Amino acid sequence: MSTLSVTLIDVGWGDSILIESQNNQGKCFYALIDSNDTTYFRSSFIFLKRFFERKQIKPKGNKHLFEFILLSHAHSDHGQGLQGIFTAYGTKQFWYPKSLTEGTNGGVSVNLAKLIRYSNRYKKKVKHHEAVSNTNILENLGDVEMKILWPNYGEIDCKNENNNSVVLLLKLNNVSFLLTGDAEAEVWSQISDKIPKNTRFFKVPHHGSVNGAFDAHNNACWLDDCPDTALFGISSHITPHELPDPEVIQLLSGRDCFRTDEHYHTTFRTDGSKVEVKYSHV
Repeated sequence: MSTLSVTLIDVGWGDSILIESQNNQGKCFYALIDSNDTTYFRSSFIFLKRFFERKQIKPKGNKHLFEFILLSHAHSDHGQGLQGIFTAYGTKQFWYPKSLTEGTNGGVSVNLAKLIRYSNRYKKKVKHHEAVSNTNILENLGDVEMKILWPNYGEIDCKNENNNSVVLLLKLNNVSFLLTGDAEAEVWSQISDKIPKNTRFFKVPHHGSVNGAFDAHNNACWLDDCPDTALFGISSHITPHELPDPEVIQLLSGRDCFRTDEHYHTTFRTDGSKVEVKYSHV
């Protein structure tokens, strides 16, 4: 039976998301979005180490364990831990938004440039790297179809790096999951109508911040386009930003919403028909 699992890793701040796809022959495929690990705080690495140990999977030599690793955008709370993940596990593909290599927003490009230099130098760890946009045709992850909804090809936001976030759609049979990065209202004004009607999991953008949920007129910028059956997940950013914001929590009142600061490591799993949620400390 084919399955898709998306786990919001409880990293305390920032983002790290593990994707696991099992095809109908029982073969598993793994992908990762973001890691905010530092030298002394390695939450995503520790989670991955325990996860693969439980599955009795050990990284070996030149093997690339991940099918792809995606940097959603270049802020440090999303990308500063990726080099350590590359080194430990390897990846066939390293993807990032093209805008990051051309932006002029202070040190934004520096974070990505470091990862690209590593990728060019250590092919045994990163087989291929590529800037991606909504024009890329992505191969399936097992039986899971993938599509990039944002960014548009050639568009760059040099003032707000959050709006360069990759918005990634995953679809297994009749169920879609949507992973949103830190894309703010300006993005959702352009793509909210592209949220599939069969979306059953929606990652709340920008850690549940107001600017990721409301436009300049204080209107919700994506909720009305999410089906009533959708589950919501928030990668909380309590320190130092105190996110999710109470206004966003109020917006989602009455909807099924799960937060890493309350539910810890939170996994949304589907067989392409029904969806279940599991969460744990380990």
